[in-house]
Amino acid sequence: MKSPATHLLSAAALLGLASLLGCDTQRSVTETADPTTSLRSSTATEAPSAPVSTTAVSYHKEVTKGDHRFVVETKGKGSQRQLMLSAEKNGRDLTTNTQPLNGTVTDVVATNLNDDQFPELLIFVSDAGSGSYGQLVAYSFLNQGRRTITLPDLAGAAAEGYQGQDVFKVQGQELLRSFPLYKPADPNCCPSGGTRTVRYKLPETGVAFQQVSFADQPKK
Repeated sequence: MKSPATHLLSAAALLGLASLLGCDTQRSVTETADPTTSLRSSTATEAPSAPVSTTAVSYHKEVTKGDHRFVVETKGKGSQRQLMLSAEKNGRDLTTNTQPLNGTVTDVVATNLNDDQFPELLIFVSDAGSGSYGQLVAYSFLNQGRRTITLPDLAGAAAEGYQGQDVFKVQGQELLRSFPLYKPADPNCCPSGGTRTVRYKLPETGVAFQQVSFADQPKK
């Protein structure tokens, strides 16, 4: 028959074992939970989703001129976008290019304003500022590669009353640029001076437009 001391020792041993098991169980839960939390936060930081503003297609247009085909596309939203263009002739790739664009493409025209054998691609852009100032991205496509075409800044009498809001279009063999005219006291919302249209031609060299005339139309 066991003595009372023996029973007390057995009870103490069982109590100590239970205490150790409880500590091991708590430690097991804690050590399992911490790595899970760390992995979740690490995955979110190291592999973020691509922002929609840098991947969404915001403009797309395909145009042709003779045996040339052009595709113009922008990606992103807001003021900073990516302009992508590709050109091919008779199904053969000529060039593919991506460049930053500060503004919004409003239209794309393929033409041949100087009647040479090399078509021009005109990309009309409205910048991101409140004035929606017009820009032109233009290229002439040669047998190999392309050549940049520039548009001169407005100057002198043609620039008087100008505060942006340009509209570009091709008419015949000319590039037309129209915009409202502001009088000195006009607020930004309400130009009252009518509309000015500036006409440009592209010489045979095909590297820069030349202003040939401008005319004003009173506001109706």
